[in-house]
Amino acid sequence: MKSPFEIFLGLRYLRSKRQSVAISVLTLLSIIGVAIGVMALIVVLSVMNGFDQELQSKIVGLNAHVIVSGRNNKSIQHYQSLITRIKKIPDVKFVGPYIESEALATSNRRSLGIIIWGIDPNHPRAIANLNKYLFETHVVNLNKPKTLGRSRTQRIFLGNVLAHRLEVNVGDDVILFLPTLQPTPLGLMPKAVKFQVVGIFKTGMYDYDATFSYVSLKNAQKMYGLGKGITGIAIKVNNINQAPLVAREIRKIFHNRYQVQDWQMMNHNLLEALQTEKWVMGIILSLIVVVAALNIINPLTMMVIEKTKEIGILKAMGASNFSITIIFIFEGLFIGIVGTLLGAVLGFILCEIIAKIPIPMPGGGAVYYINRLPVKVQPFLSYFLIPILSIILCFLATLYPSWQAAKLEPIDAIRYE
Repeated sequence: MKSPFEIFLGLRYLRSKRQSVAISVLTLLSIIGVAIGVMALIVVLSVMNGFDQELQSKIVGLNAHVIVSGRNNKSIQHYQSLITRIKKIPDVKFVGPYIESEALATSNRRSLGIIIWGIDPNHPRAIANLNKYLFETHVVNLNKPKTLGRSRTQRIFLGNVLAHRLEVNVGDDVILFLPTLQPTPLGLMPKAVKFQVVGIFKTGMYDYDATFSYVSLKNAQKMYGLGKGITGIAIKVNNINQAPLVAREIRKIFHNRYQVQDWQMMNHNLLEALQTEKWVMGIILSLIVVVAALNIINPLTMMVIEKTKEIGILKAMGASNFSITIIFIFEGLFIGIVGTLLGAVLGFILCEIIAKIPIPMPGGGAVYYINRLPVKVQPFLSYFLIPILSIILCFLATLYPSWQAAKLEPIDAIRYE
């Protein structure tokens, strides 16, 4: 099957031996420029998407999707009836009570402020799947031991960073000073409770590992004098995107008597910042592709100048302005398509390398929440939308030199020196 003569001539011009070295170099640089732009855009957006996904999975994995708490920081009494009604809502997976408060943890060497979570050790999934992050222990070990021996009834889990900073390990004791005063022979003093460390967890989120600790719900109620009350009710749903709808349904059922927040509301500022950063990075890196596409104008313009006489002869033989335009548009598109495909392949390879070989984040999780560089490729964006936009930009860049070639007059072009 014979190809149209416009494509035939376009390919002929691209591989012509008479073509000057300058045009060849500019053509190669244009291909490399488009490839680098496409590759950078794919890799950076994949890393940004990976960071977003990783952070989101950490947040929703270690926190409830929806929380119901008392207004004005009041405790919730008789919460079992609330839990029963919440369980009947569609898409609700786990429901459980919790207590959240603060304390000063003191070891033999150091003192640090920590966040205390009181959870039901037998049903912890409403708050977090702690078994996934604990070292050589299970959440049920927060329960009172069957035989005391050297074990304490007050048991606690600490984050690995927190345990390191307190210089304690499994089996050691820590004293928790609570923000409540009690009378002593020396006057009013903060209430103190001694706990035994029975487990250490590592989530990969520095803020959580450095401040979070978990005790049993009964111990937390006793510590803070809540009786049978709780701070709030934690809810996990089947699909995290349905959390706002579940929160809305809970508000409707209880007529806004309680404060109800979903995970998107609780992390609104962080999620907005991540989304804005992703868009800004995408726009900035798109400028690389725009500049690379515009560089196609240079070799095409020089090629038009070199082929001026041949263009005049073609037009004298009956070639239309449209045919001349198509010849040079094809040449520019060829450069753009080759560069785009090369960039997409290199972007895919680089993303695979990042995924296979973990790259540590500077400062660890203390700065960026996570300790390694994540990557998550979105096939539609990376291998369809970005290449299509790149090719369209390259096509637009070919229009001016192609139009310049088409408007040449045959006689003037043949006489051109």
